[in-house]
Amino acid sequence: MTISQYWNSKLFKVLFNLIKKELRNQIIFIYIRIDVCFNYYRSDKKLKFKCPECKTMYNLEDRKIPQNTNIKIKCPKCQFHLNLEDNIIFDNKNDNKKTNLKTKMLENAKALPPLPEVLMKAKEIMKDETKGLKDLADVLEKDQAMATRVLKIANSAYYAIKNPVSSIREACVILGGDTLMQMITLASTAKLLGKELLGYSISAGEVFSHSVFVAFASQLIAEKKFPSLAIDAFSAGLMHDAGKLILNDLMETRKDDFNKFVSTGLKIFQAEKRLFGFDHSEIGHDFLGKWNIPDSQTKAIRWHHEPEKSEKNPLAHIIHIANSMSLLLPEENTRDMDVCKISLGIIGLNDDEVVSIRFEAIDITEAIFHGFID
Repeated sequence: MTISQYWNSKLFKVLFNLIKKELRNQIIFIYIRIDVCFNYYRSDKKLKFKCPECKTMYNLEDRKIPQNTNIKIKCPKCQFHLNLEDNIIFDNKNDNKKTNLKTKMLENAKALPPLPEVLMKAKEIMKDETKGLKDLADVLEKDQAMATRVLKIANSAYYAIKNPVSSIREACVILGGDTLMQMITLASTAKLLGKELLGYSISAGEVFSHSVFVAFASQLIAEKKFPSLAIDAFSAGLMHDAGKLILNDLMETRKDDFNKFVSTGLKIFQAEKRLFGFDHSEIGHDFLGKWNIPDSQTKAIRWHHEPEKSEKNPLAHIIHIANSMSLLLPEENTRDMDVCKISLGIIGLNDDEVVSIRFEAIDITEAIFHGFID
């Protein structure tokens, strides 16, 4: 076959059309990616994008973000990989609406009562070098309901006391101050964390067990890598999802919209941001500040879904890893964990340590949970 005959043949025409179609598709694809990453956000709104790593601020034109798009880009300056949507800063009227809604919710929040008086006094005693376990026991014995819950935890399988304790003073002697404070914290928050969250379709038992798992997993990670943060890690881990308790009633009114967002692949905190302009970690951070929770803990709670924004706060990365562990199904491998790789690097956890901590936290959670319901 001559070149002229080949040029006019059906085979050439078919091949030529296929190549032309593929090239056209590639050009369209490239255009779409450029449009999405850099020009997708166009409107009269002012919008900025901040890289959480190098802190460089970029100006963007804004147009409504598609509901099923979670755009990943690299910072042009430092090449840091991130989700564009999570790092957008809006400067418009919607930002004021967000602030007003959050302020109103914080003022009217009834989901989280004041910090239990027993817990406040216990913390003061532990900070006072002139006071000891006898003072701690005196405080607990004045609140029989709290004392009963603490003893129930003390006699659970986790603490493995050979002979069950029958009094707070006995528990103080056997367990010591730090362990007793852990129990008081658990007992103080058990009722609070035992609420059903209808807006999120989460049962009361799931709320409590998830919180306990993250608390103990956080403590185990800290004990291994940052021992001085172990107590803070436990407390912050226990209350990391407190913001969901505040958002729950409002979420019930937007449940259909919330479910639609989640069904497109958005994470819970991303769906919350779409609906309200803020997520449960942000409002939880603001509310827990009223409880006089230390800034180190509230900051970790604030960034437990986005630890890369925490300015390398190790506590935020610890809570993030522990929370990621809790979201794995029993049959799933820890290598499938949806976790920020930066967090694993900062904390210094290897695969074997992650597996070990995960299963130990599961055993502890089951022991504590059964101790409460038995």
